[in-house]
Amino acid sequence: MFLIARSHPFFIAPVRNWVWAACMLVATLGAAMPASAATLDAYLINVGDELELDILDDNDPPQRFTVGRDGAVQLPFIGGLEVVSNTVSDARRMIQAAYVDREIFVDPLIELSIASFRPISVLGDVRTPGNYDYQPFMTAEQAVGMAGGPSISANNEEARVLERRSLEGSLNTIEFDLALLAAQFARAQAQLKGNDSAVWTDVPQTIRPGIDRELFDEHRIEEDRIIALEAQDATTRRKLLTDAVSESENRISLLEQQEVVLTEVLTITRGEVTRVRTLADRGLIPKNEVTTTELRASQADNQLLQLREERSAARVQLAELSGRLSQFDAEREKQLLTEQQRFLSEIKKALSTRASLQDRMRLLQQWMNAASGLQTELLLQYQVRRRDGAGISTLTITPSDELLPGDLLVIVVKSPESLDDK
Repeated sequence: MFLIARSHPFFIAPVRNWVWAACMLVATLGAAMPASAATLDAYLINVGDELELDILDDNDPPQRFTVGRDGAVQLPFIGGLEVVSNTVSDARRMIQAAYVDREIFVDPLIELSIASFRPISVLGDVRTPGNYDYQPFMTAEQAVGMAGGPSISANNEEARVLERRSLEGSLNTIEFDLALLAAQFARAQAQLKGNDSAVWTDVPQTIRPGIDRELFDEHRIEEDRIIALEAQDATTRRKLLTDAVSESENRISLLEQQEVVLTEVLTITRGEVTRVRTLADRGLIPKNEVTTTELRASQADNQLLQLREERSAARVQLAELSGRLSQFDAEREKQLLTEQQRFLSEIKKALSTRASLQDRMRLLQQWMNAASGLQTELLLQYQVRRRDGAGISTLTITPSDELLPGDLLVIVVKSPESLDDK
């Protein structure tokens, strides 16, 4: 069950396609087995394992308990009991003895099994790296089979040719995307400068060597159209705001002129009220004419107040429109800068992806060249990182070595040149 570390730094093992097919079949069949059926009495319990306990003397169904970080499980009636680093059979006896010592049962019949193990992780040069359910007696070779096998096919010329074509297709797609992103970056730069066309010199000099110039020029035509359309849209929107500001200013001017007229009317009306009162006091005119004149003065006063309110509201509207007009260019510049940063980030990500694909292509080509003159097979290096009581240890293992729950398996494809170094 336990893995044995080799004395030399790298253990290299040949791998054949039929082995991977068998591994994937075994892994599939193993995944179909119920985890609760695992009753490995010699298995050492570890943190994170889920135990299934069935006290056969009662009518209760089996219960499951997870081993905590302290190495203990919380059991009915007795609380915490440390079981980590004990075999399943030893833990079964410990639980039985605990129930007897605490006089909970006289001589209980107890069944203890592993309900589920901690998952294993498979990383490195495999097709689908990730976490996978652990199955008893699982070997490193089977784990790689669950992860889709090595990232480069072994001893299968047709598979290697198909993989090369797939890599070439991915590289062509990235070349297309890189040129498009570069053209989009240049377009944003041209818009910031107020130019009507994207040019090659607007692409950062540090990334120009990684961009196909011909593809860039093809994309640039469409980006120039975008510049023209967005410039037209910006001009239209700016003109609408400018017209609204101008209309608001004209309205305020008219209100101010009306205010001047109404102020003069109110002054004259108030003078008329004084004159009519004097005449009425002398008995020269009826008293009701005083009331009529005062009413006209009050109406003129109310009209002046309403006019001033309208003028105040118009000034608030003018301030809002002026603010929107002043922010229009700033917001557009901010948007272009944000787009430019996003394009640059995506360019760097695409360049990194392309470099990774090119490395895989070179390694695949090395294998194809070596296979034409040598009886060379794909070589893999298996390494396991395992946590134990002393911490994390790294072991170099063989494909047939068994893994433990929670293991991190790292697969590295060795290049043909590594044969010459041995």
